Amino acid sequence: MSQELDWNESYYFNLHDQGNGLTIFMRIGNKPNRDEKSVFLFAIEKDRICGLRNTVKCDEDKKACSGLRFEQEGDVWHITFQGPLFNVAKEPAPILSSMDLAWKPVNPVMDYHDCVDAKGVELSAQTVSEHFEQFGTVSGKVVIGDRTYDVVATGERDNSEGVREWGSSKMWMWLNSVYGTDVGFNATKLCTAMGDVDAGYVGSKDSNDPVVKIDIDVRYESGIPATYTMRMHGKSGKEYAVEARILNKAVLPMQGSKEMLLIEAISETEMDGRTGYGIAEFLVPAPKQ
Repeated sequence: MSQELDWNESYYFNLHDQGNGLTIFMRIGNKPNRDEKSVFLFAIEKDRICGLRNTVKCDEDKKACSGLRFEQEGDVWHITFQGPLFNVAKEPAPILSSMDLAWKPVNPVMDYHDCVDAKGVELSAQTVSEHFEQFGTVSGKVVIGDRTYDVVATGERDNSEGVREWGSSKMWMWLNSVYGTDVGFNATKLCTAMGDVDAGYVGSKDSNDPVVKIDIDVRYESGIPATYTMRMHGKSGKEYAVEARILNKAVLPMQGSKEMLLIEAISETEMDGRTGYGIAEFLVPAPKQ
C-alpha cells in the first residue's frame, strides 16, 4: 500500500432492472492514510431518486459502511443494506430501506492493464492505477419505504486500488451496457491535462476483448449529456459501434471538488442490432454561477 494520502481501495456495483424501472449504484471507498471510509448508495426509481452519502473513520471491514455490505462467496457477491435512504428532491426525511441481492458474474474479470500502455498507466496514476471490471446478473429483493421490488437485473462492478484524487481529471466518461445476459461492455475515457486514456472491454462468458481506443461524440442539453455515439476499437482489431440515449439521471456534487459534477445516468444503447441498458457516468465541469 502506498503512503500517499489519497491512496484508495474501493468497491463499486450497479444494477438496472428494466422491468421494474429501477437502477441502483453504490460504492464503498477506503482511504486508510486519511483514516477515512466513504459510502454512497443511490436508487433511481421511475418517479424519484433516493440515496445516502456518508463518511466515517476506517476500520478493518473494508467492504461494509453505514448499513451497506458486500460479501464475496466464491464468484458470487452478496449485497445487503439496512438503513435509511433520503429523497434527494425533498427535505431530508429518512425512508427505511433494505436490500438483499446476489450479484453473479458473467464474463472473466477484466484487468485494465490489458488496455493501456506505460504512458496510459502514468496518465491515470492520480485516478486509480489498478482497475478491474466485470458485468453480471443480479437477483433478490429491494425495499424502499412502502415499495418492494423483486429484482431481475444486470449490472457492472469494479474494484480499484491506487491514488484517488477526484480533482486531477479534467473529465471522464465511464460507460457500460449489458445485452440480454450474455454480452456486455465497459468504455472508460479519462481526460487529463497531459492527455487522454482509453480503456474498456467487450465481454462474454468466455472472453474479453480489451478496448484500446474510443471515439465518442456526446450531445449535451443544458450542460448534461443526452445522447452519445461511440466506436470502440478492440485489441483484436474488431470495432464496436454504439448508439445511446440517456433515459434518466442523478446529478451529484462531486465530493472533494466544487468545480465538477458527477452525472450517473441510465442509458439505453444499441450495438450489433441488440438493445442494452446500463449506467453512463460522466464527470463534467459544473456550470458557472
